[in-house]
Amino acid sequence: MDFTKSYKSQCDAACLHCQVPLEQKQGAGRVKKYCTPQHGKAYRQRARALGLDV
Repeated sequence: MDFTKSYKSQCDAACLHCQVPLEQKQGAGRVKKYCTPQHGKAYRQRARALGLDV
């Protein structure tokens, strides 16, 4: 990891729900984890059903 660049620009993230590669926007902010808000909701709902603390 190159510490002179932002983490987002070096992140190879994929949607946690459907595994589609995600394109990160440059600048400040969080790393994108889901391709749509509905996938985020479905992932959290499934994790809670499995007993995980999300």
